[in-house]
Amino acid sequence: MITEDYVSFETAKLLKEKGFNEIKCNTCYKWNGNFCNNRRSMSGIDNEICYQAPTLQMAMKWLRKAHKWHIEISRGEYGYFAYIMSTKNLSAENYSVQLEGRYDLSYEEACEAAIKYCLENLI
Repeated sequence: MITEDYVSFETAKLLKEKGFNEIKCNTCYKWNGNFCNNRRSMSGIDNEICYQAPTLQMAMKWLRKAHKWHIEISRGEYGYFAYIMSTKNLSAENYSVQLEGRYDLSYEEACEAAIKYCLENLI
């Protein structure tokens, strides 16, 4: 069975700080890092202590639509790496990100690392 992969608690906090607020996001982390995976669990949670927890793909789409940064993950001879490209300005600098110097990352870990890089360094 295929399951959804969500951003980490730390990345969810960064997303909120950068303005992520999507109505279609039905999952969140509470202030203590506990995961809520449906709207019923989220009802009554104070918005100030709740961090939306989008899927990796939802976060990547938000970065692309809201901030014009496109993330592409590729598998090379020595593991996954990320290209982060501007869709706003074709002559803008693009980034090839070595993901923490690790070669054993899964695709999902590489997505998480690239999202976090964008939030911490480009927005």
